[in-house]
Amino acid sequence: MSSGQRPRNLFVEAVAGFTAGCATTLIVHPLDLIKVRLQIDNKNRSHIGGILHIVRNLRESEAPFREAYRGLIPNLIGNTVSWGSYFFWYELIKAQIAPVSGNGDLSFTDYMLSAGTSGCLTALLTNPIWVLKTRILSTNSTVGGAYKGTLDGLHMIWRYEGLRGFYRGFLPSLIGVGHGAIQLVFYEELKSWYVTGTTAATGQKGNMNELSTLQYITFSAASKVGASLIMYPYQVIRSRLQRYDADNVYLSMMDVIKKTSKQEGIFGFYKGLLPNLFRVVPATCVTFVVYENTRSYLNV
Repeated sequence: MSSGQRPRNLFVEAVAGFTAGCATTLIVHPLDLIKVRLQIDNKNRSHIGGILHIVRNLRESEAPFREAYRGLIPNLIGNTVSWGSYFFWYELIKAQIAPVSGNGDLSFTDYMLSAGTSGCLTALLTNPIWVLKTRILSTNSTVGGAYKGTLDGLHMIWRYEGLRGFYRGFLPSLIGVGHGAIQLVFYEELKSWYVTGTTAATGQKGNMNELSTLQYITFSAASKVGASLIMYPYQVIRSRLQRYDADNVYLSMMDVIKKTSKQEGIFGFYKGLLPNLFRVVPATCVTFVVYENTRSYLNV
């Protein structure tokens, strides 16, 4: 597999990822809220019924728009830091691997190693933010015991749970690194496949970093759907471990798996998949289009 790339500025990669994460979160936050509430629901077996109940609950609240964007700040921080960190480490690790391969070409294994390692480093950095986000998004602000906001949530977690509280669900987060790795490998492979096919058809050498917006949208959407179908259950497991009352409901990650399987069946691990796909597919398209175009602009 040919890398077909000139050396990249790591600052540019971080800024491009940060910008992409910010734009994406602002657009799809309400769908993220619905997804989280479905994931932690271990009582309602109906996926569609659960979605309608959550939407009705938001609509009947005193401030529907504000409640729909509850938890935006930690979600915004988490996604911007996550994407910025991910792309920074991804490009840095690829740059270190390329000389080892001899001719600068990267193999499937090289891409997987780069994506997997960058995902682990990013998970270590951002897990505290995801714990806070999950808890804030899981309830309306009027519910008793709900965090008033970002600072209140940080204070309450540190006061009552300490550092351990910020790393709840970290193990499934590490498992979920495979999601990002699979997605990026699919994305890189689709771009490479298209450029190779175009070169063969036209006789002109293509550049996989100078594709059209429609091509970026198509490849990012296809890679995200594929990765989501394969890796989605880890998100349900992580959210249930990060909920407010996790200690009273689950003993460990294996306990979540056993109880979910017994009480809800295989479909329990796919709760929230529908709003998640509605959220992540356009979100991923926005992320990669903004990322690729920001990077292209800053590299001029």
